Amino acid sequence: MIKSMIRKIAVITAMLLPLSSMAQQLTLADWNIRSFEKSNGAGQTLVDDIQEYVDFLKDMDADVITLNEFETGTSRMGKEKMAELASRLGMYFAYFIKSYPKDGIGYYGNVILSRYPMLNSASALISYQNYKGEGNYDQNSSEYSEIWGADQRSVGYADILVPVSDSESRVIRICCTHLDHQVGTAGRKRQFEEVVKFASLGNPPYPALLAGDMNTWVTDSAMEPVLSISDHLYDNWVDHIFSFPKGTWTKISEEVILSGSLSDHNAIKVVVKL
Repeated sequence: MIKSMIRKIAVITAMLLPLSSMAQQLTLADWNIRSFEKSNGAGQTLVDDIQEYVDFLKDMDADVITLNEFETGTSRMGKEKMAELASRLGMYFAYFIKSYPKDGIGYYGNVILSRYPMLNSASALISYQNYKGEGNYDQNSSEYSEIWGADQRSVGYADILVPVSDSESRVIRICCTHLDHQVGTAGRKRQFEEVVKFASLGNPPYPALLAGDMNTWVTDSAMEPVLSISDHLYDNWVDHIFSFPKGTWTKISEEVILSGSLSDHNAIKVVVKL
């Protein structure tokens, strides 16, 4: 009986040790998912079964995932995709950041998925004007695109309770956005400023991470509102991850994960700790 109990304790201890060592670190993955449109050689085709996307994301073993170009609930989708993706990944805390309605019944925007509880969340639309007037989300004319961008963009955050040691948890802020690809330098800088202001990244209430498709490079002067107050943790092409305030987070590792035909963007992943 005693030997049996000792064996059970040993097994439980062995199971807990990896969790204890990992609890002090956080893995964040960011990916532009391109609305589940898979390349078919001549273009893109919306997939009916998202299992390949589930497998791709699951292999990253991330604690938090941020996604751009997420379409859900539209007639061509057939059903709401965020809940389905979160359920299949075993990440039961999810937040959708709406950029605009699509197809009359669905939406287009960004997503934050988490293994850990979300205590608070919020989102906002980035300043935008369409040449057709208020409430239009069609592609802008070239004149309006230079100032406001091609279409409506958004920013959002989730405050998440994460373990930082074997006996302590802390709240962190995960912020996600997708900035415009046609807006000029002045408009892009304004978008960065709005992201910083909305999520309080200049003086965040909690240690914060910002991830997403910024549609520009780290050498762009328009990125100054973010770069001046953050540590730039990693980027690949136009996808970036930043941490706030400066010096708060330590990066353990970084990685690009090739997505093949699943998207025109590869995913990026960082492992960090407070």
